[in-house]
Amino acid sequence: MAKQQQVIMEDDYKSILDYETKTAQIITFKVLERPELSAWMILMPIVFILFMQRHQKYYQSSKGFSAGYLYTKKIALDTAYRIYNHQISREEAQKSVAKTIVKNPDAEAVVLNIYCQQIEEIKVVYEHYLALLSSKETRHDQMVVSYYRTEDNYLDYVKRLTEAELAVTIAATANFKEAEVEVPEIMEKMEKYLIELRLEEANRFFTQ
Repeated sequence: MAKQQQVIMEDDYKSILDYETKTAQIITFKVLERPELSAWMILMPIVFILFMQRHQKYYQSSKGFSAGYLYTKKIALDTAYRIYNHQISREEAQKSVAKTIVKNPDAEAVVLNIYCQQIEEIKVVYEHYLALLSSKETRHDQMVVSYYRTEDNYLDYVKRLTEAELAVTIAATANFKEAEVEVPEIMEKMEKYLIELRLEEANRFFTQ
């Protein structure tokens, strides 16, 4: 029986992780400008080489951007999983998250503020994941519907998550130089597309 329950939990974990990974991919595709290959480029080696360089840069940027989005989500999911399995208490979870996030306790104030906001975001997210894991469903959309019951309830979570993510963004962008003008623009696009995606998903989850 215990073995069977462990398998179900692993399916739950994978379903949530798959959802967040897909979200990261969707947002990355929308936010980052992907170079387009034209037929005539192949006929001009120099131009084609430049295209391949841009494509490689896009590929590396995409991986980094996606990993950046998943960073706090993965920590939150691992934390929720450990709480659900009674491996750690909520109090221990907070300490564990702080230890993972705060890479340098002696960092400058702007960096410490980023750490602080990330910890707050992770708390919002791992409580959400913990609720999904307790729903006894195995598909992400079914978990959401089972726990939140109504679209309005789920949107309350989306609002809290958006606010927590925005606080991280504000803290992070304060650490960039004025010359790095593309950073706030990229973060603004990410926030815009995330809100659109989550609102569309909320409607779909509760009307299907």
